[in-house]
Amino acid sequence: MLIAHFLGLVMGLGTSFAHAFLGQATAKMNEEEASKFRLNAMVLSKMGHIGILLLVVSGIYLIIPYWPSIKENPLLILKLALVAVLIVLIALISRGTQKAYQGNADKQLKKIEPLGKLTLIIGLMILIIAVNVFH
Repeated sequence: MLIAHFLGLVMGLGTSFAHAFLGQATAKMNEEEASKFRLNAMVLSKMGHIGILLLVVSGIYLIIPYWPSIKENPLLILKLALVAVLIVLIALISRGTQKAYQGNADKQLKKIEPLGKLTLIIGLMILIIAVNVFH
């Protein structure tokens, strides 16, 4: 399960990093090209969804031994709260992506761009906290 958890971590954070680097590439394109490129790159989000699913499923299994003492571990509570926030952000990004495919892609993609940056930051925070909790 730990391997599945790490695989989910790689897939989830990897998606955030990929979108960040692809965002830099679109800065050199004209607006129409960039919008089309961003829409095509959203296929990477499927990898992120699979990653978060792996993280949640394996995480539930891995946290079972810690559950009785969770009240004494505020960092673990913070980590779990940030995971919940991350899931909400991913849902908002997915909704924005669906709207982008339906029309007015540029406007929708610009709306979800800050959310994507926030997911990267929160994902890194979760990783750092997890290392501190489970070292």
